[in-house]
Amino acid sequence: MSRKKYQLLFKISAVFSYLFFVFGLSQLTLIVQNYWQFSSQIGNFVWIQNILSLLFSGVMIWILVKTGHGYLFRIPRKKWLWYSILTVLVVVLHISFNVQTAKHVQSTAEGWNVLIGYSGTNFAELGIYVTLFFLTPLMEELIYRGLLQHAFFKHSRFGLDLLLPSILFALPHFLSLPSLLDIFVFATFGIIFAGLTRYTKSIYPSYAVHVINNIVATFPFLLTFLHRVLG
Repeated sequence: MSRKKYQLLFKISAVFSYLFFVFGLSQLTLIVQNYWQFSSQIGNFVWIQNILSLLFSGVMIWILVKTGHGYLFRIPRKKWLWYSILTVLVVVLHISFNVQTAKHVQSTAEGWNVLIGYSGTNFAELGIYVTLFFLTPLMEELIYRGLLQHAFFKHSRFGLDLLLPSILFALPHFLSLPSLLDIFVFATFGIIFAGLTRYTKSIYPSYAVHVINNIVATFPFLLTFLHRVLG
C-alpha cells in the first residue's frame, strides 16, 4: 500500500471514529438494547454503552498501534519521574482553571442535572461513574489526542494539530447551542491535553489529568453515592 493511501485511510479512520463517538455510539446502544436486557431500562442502557465503549476503545488502540503510533502507549523509563511531576502540575493548573470557569459554562448545569437524574439508581449510577471517570476520558484521548491529532496537521508549526482536535473536543460537550465562551473554555481544556500529549509523546499523562479532573468535578455526587451504597 502506498504511503498516500496509508495516510488517507488513517485520516478516514480518525473521522469515522469521531462521528461514531458523537453520533453512532448512543444509537448502536439503543439497537443492542432491543436484543439484550439484563437490568432496568436505565441501567441496561448505561452498561451496554459502557461495554460498547470498551470495545470501541480497543478498536482505536489497534488502529493507532497498526499505523505506527504505538509509542503513545509507552513512557521512557528515564522520563517517568519528570512526566509524573509534569502531570501533577498540569492537574493543578487544569482544576484551577476549571474552578474559575465552571459556573460560566452551560455544560456544568447540564452535567449536574444528568447526575441528579441518575441518583438513587445504584447500578445505573455506578455505570455513569465508570463512564465519566474512565471510559469517556479514554475514548476522548484516543480520538482527539490519538487519532485526530496525529492524522491531521501533525507537528504543525502553527499549532493546528492542537487547535483542530481541541475545537472538535469542545463541541460535543453541550446539549444545546454553546456560546463562544463555552467553546473557548472546553477548547482550552483540549489544548492543554493536546499540548501535554505532544510534549510527552504519550497518551497516559493527558488521560491521567482527564480522569482526575472528572473525579474532582463530580466529587460531591460521588461522595453521596458512596455514602448511600456503603453506609
